[in-house]
Amino acid sequence: METESHGHLEHRAAIAREIVVLLKDLTGRGPTKAKTYIHDDCVVLLLREGHTRSEATMFAAGGSRGVAQGRVDMSETIRDQLIEVIERHTSRDVIGFMSSSQQEPDLLSFVFVLETSPLEPGEEDGSDSG
Repeated sequence: METESHGHLEHRAAIAREIVVLLKDLTGRGPTKAKTYIHDDCVVLLLREGHTRSEATMFAAGGSRGVAQGRVDMSETIRDQLIEVIERHTSRDVIGFMSSSQQEPDLLSFVFVLETSPLEPGEEDGSDSG
């Protein structure tokens, strides 16, 4: 079984911490739980309990679509700040960013696609060639 390097674990934790602080500073509330996954050319953040009280009120009144769209809009507004955190911790360029939101249960997610790193000799990229 393959284990993660200590440095990789530190980057995952640092990314989660910085994104939570960034969200708190820019939206008024940060999630209570955050976890970062890094695999190949993808970084995924899963954030729990991050919606604001006003978003919960809108959701309770039937405005789930508006809450979800508002979160996507906010993510696009702070896109550059989010990407800066990922690029700094991975030392790779982000070429794609997507976000999603759901209220029950309270979840937010960010997906960052990293520029493909050059292959080491003898490595295969796993892509279909035909």
